[in-house]
Amino acid sequence: MSSRKEEDISSRKDEQIKICLENDVVYENVSNGYKKIRFEPTLLSELSIDDIDLSTSLLGKKIDYPLIVSGMTGGSTKGQKYNEIIAEVCSEFNIAMGVGSQRAAIENPALSETYRVRSLAPTIPLFANLGIAQFIEGYGVKEAQQAIDMIEGDALAIHINPMQELIQKEENEKLTSSKVQLFNLIEDFDKPVIIKGVGRGISKNDASFFTELNPFAIDVAGAGGTNWAKIESYRNSELKYLSSEFLNWGINTARSVNNVRSYTRKTNVKIIASGGMWSGIDAVKALILSADYVAFALPVLKAIAKGGKDELRSFLSSYIFEMKATLAFIGRKNLKNLREKGHLLIGRYFKFSD
Repeated sequence: MSSRKEEDISSRKDEQIKICLENDVVYENVSNGYKKIRFEPTLLSELSIDDIDLSTSLLGKKIDYPLIVSGMTGGSTKGQKYNEIIAEVCSEFNIAMGVGSQRAAIENPALSETYRVRSLAPTIPLFANLGIAQFIEGYGVKEAQQAIDMIEGDALAIHINPMQELIQKEENEKLTSSKVQLFNLIEDFDKPVIIKGVGRGISKNDASFFTELNPFAIDVAGAGGTNWAKIESYRNSELKYLSSEFLNWGINTARSVNNVRSYTRKTNVKIIASGGMWSGIDAVKALILSADYVAFALPVLKAIAKGGKDELRSFLSSYIFEMKATLAFIGRKNLKNLREKGHLLIGRYFKFSD
């Protein structure tokens, strides 16, 4: 790979972070789909915050909360700084973490250090990350293993982002073999794979196909959170007049989770709810409605930019407090109890919509 192309990949990652921090990059008039759910809090709760246990397991490791900081950074000096802060704080809270796309380091091994955070987070679940577009271009099991080995990861997330690929100014039009490449990778690779959306959501047809592949997990990345089509439209001046309807096209997170669960119910495939999971109460709603874990990225990025480690600690503390308080007020002590009885708290007329 030419040094010029390597520089372009690194500068692109920094540019994307800058856009996320300085512009409106979330969906317009589209929520995560959980807003219409209303719990019935009790004034006579017999549970205190200290009684609530949100611990669970992920890839054979115990975590204190069913939370994942989604992969978003790496491949540049700035990305390394963010990754190191995220890793250190995730380790303190004992929650899972993913790194951003590792294509940059596969192409230029000198950038591997911008992703390596295992020394800062020795025990938490850690996810490697590559895009399906790279496998269409020629990546295979070798590169998948390199990504995991690079960070001493526990699983590999394969992100599928066709709209982002088409809109970005370094557009990649070779997206027609996604199904074949995904099937081949999961069939041949002996490590856990997470199929990861990038903000468009998961349709029923996609959910059916993904489930048949039997990955470790499906990360729905529903509409309602960070909008990567919008981010790339900021970068590509030739497409600055794309319509709002087109840029905000997607399936919200609640419906995406429901679509996936309808096919995974009798399998061991896990569901990660991401896409606009801005609050602890949203997280509890997602967990009641069949998600196994909840993931987020943009609020973490913004917290670090605002105040580094301390601000990220404050964000996570507030998020977790809200989750625990919600469980206390609806009389649910732990995740098992929440999943067994939580459905009784959902309005009978609830529909998966915005």
